[in-house]
Amino acid sequence: MAKSILIFFIFVSLNANADLFDFGSDRAGGKESKIPALIDKLKKIEMKDDPIFEENFNLAVKAIENGVEEEKIYCAGESTDAAGKTVPTTQKQLCMRELKKHYVEATSVIFDLKKKYLGLIHQRQIQKLSEIQKKLKTDIEKNF
Repeated sequence: MAKSILIFFIFVSLNANADLFDFGSDRAGGKESKIPALIDKLKKIEMKDDPIFEENFNLAVKAIENGVEEEKIYCAGESTDAAGKTVPTTQKQLCMRELKKHYVEATSVIFDLKKKYLGLIHQRQIQKLSEIQKKLKTDIEKNF
């Protein structure tokens, strides 16, 4: 009976203090990740067959890459957050896992946007090619 009460007490105290090991926390080590906000910004860029889209896309991708590098240095314990604190040694692995999760999401979004953009460009090129073929056929019909 005493063992079951002790186990129950430990279980309740761990559940009450579930953040003890910071599992499931998006704030590994106390620093909030900038990557999700940068991904959202990338998703909101209006897709056009235009050099401005390409420039905005490239700037957003570069910002994500820079953010990942900064957070990688932070997770390694080589830099500090805004409060001047470094990530605790016990949180480094969790910090890296969270960073990896965000980085994988970012690369997926980048791939999807590039794929859609290349499809848009390809469709426009096919349309131009069809117009050229049609014009060529009409010129041949006129001249022969």
